[in-house]
Amino acid sequence: MPSAKPRANSALGLEVWAVGTYEELTGLRAQLAGGGRLLEVGDPHVLAGADAGRYRQYIRVYVRTSEGA
Repeated sequence: MPSAKPRANSALGLEVWAVGTYEELTGLRAQLAGGGRLLEVGDPHVLAGADAGRYRQYIRVYVRTSEGA
């Protein structure tokens, strides 16, 4: 069974479904790109109803981890 603790110089591939305002999603993408590499960024989808004014977006990112992270 793999260890739950990341090893030195290991990496994570993450898939994220983010929901927020357009500005929040823009900021999130910038933060994720600063900590790794964006592999896939879906188009923002406008939400309706109680979530009107917000967007949903798929983001796949590759981030490096380090010992103790």
